Amino acid sequence: MLKLLQQVIQHGSFILFLLLQFLCFYFIISYNQDQKKIYLYSHQKLNSSVTSRYKGVVDYFGLKKKNAILAEENARLMEQHYNSKTIISKENIETDSSFNALVEKYQIIPARVINNSINRPNNLITINKGGKDGILPNMGVITTTGIVGIVTDTSRNFSLVLSVLNPNCKISSKLIRCGFFGPMIWDGENPQYSTLVDIQKYADVKIGDTVSTSGYSYIFPGQVPIGTVNEIENNPGAFTYNIHVKLFQDMAILDEVYIIKNSTMMERSELESKGIKYE
Repeated sequence: MLKLLQQVIQHGSFILFLLLQFLCFYFIISYNQDQKKIYLYSHQKLNSSVTSRYKGVVDYFGLKKKNAILAEENARLMEQHYNSKTIISKENIETDSSFNALVEKYQIIPARVINNSINRPNNLITINKGGKDGILPNMGVITTTGIVGIVTDTSRNFSLVLSVLNPNCKISSKLIRCGFFGPMIWDGENPQYSTLVDIQKYADVKIGDTVSTSGYSYIFPGQVPIGTVNEIENNPGAFTYNIHVKLFQDMAILDEVYIIKNSTMMERSELESKGIKYE
């Protein structure tokens, strides 16, 4: 209390000045209509501005939470979609309980892109999920729109993805209408297009045909959308087409992505690696 009195005595002149200023301000507003209107208008505008900014901050953090919930819901729907293709004859098959583990083989894990490139010779993507989330190399990465790439390396909290805009990323792809399939490889030029190669010339390919994953790889399930046929390159003397595909997913605006975890991946990978010895 003594210290407080000392402060008041020491700064008494300044405190008295502030008090008189406040009283003057109060009397001016109270007894002058024009000044009162100006005060009320300014107060309302300032209050609206503060409230708007506060609401914007609250909405921003609320939106992040809503986006996370939406991503989880999309992942759940994707799991149902891709796993449903393996349940067609489940009711008609008598087998043991291990069949359920084989049927529900795809798990979809949502993630966010934190680094991305589209104009380099070998483009890579970094996502915010890693080993602690169950992410492993050779897992496929997609969006709700199309294909993104393949996981190559992981740390505890992050993963590196080989972008579909990387010549080392080869996607087993299929022309849905005619059924022909082949690898899709980026030619290093336009980031909106990739090239489907080794398609036999007797294939009935048309501009606008839809291209999806073939399902012959353990990395991606079948019928993940990729793009549409934009140009058919007919090289004289060659037995196959090079087909330019316009990608569904714009790789320049990646944000939410989904990692595909195949529960049978390790078993199939080990078996097929043994088969390489006999080729």
